[in-house]
Amino acid sequence: MRNPKGNDILKKLIGEIESNGISAALIAPLQEAREVAKAENDPLITRSLRLLWQHIEANDSFETPLAEEIETATDNLIFFISLCVKSDNELNRDELRVMTQQLQELA
Repeated sequence: MRNPKGNDILKKLIGEIESNGISAALIAPLQEAREVAKAENDPLITRSLRLLWQHIEANDSFETPLAEEIETATDNLIFFISLCVKSDNELNRDELRVMTQQLQELA
């Protein structure tokens, strides 16, 4: 995400996840960050964040095998959000595309 406001939201979310784990409290900030990505006209980040909050809302967790080398749901979610923060890196965007596709297939 290029917008500093959106990145601030996502970085705070990472801190929240590290402190309190995964919960429905993450949904509203994810939706807010999604609106920032939408205003930026970044369809990858917009779709990624939408699928992410919908998955958390439906499952009250992030138990997914998206990043195979990452074992815990918390670390997996932090990694996913970190890719959104650093989405100006093309390798991160490629990884995010793959993970978003996998997340969509889980829906």
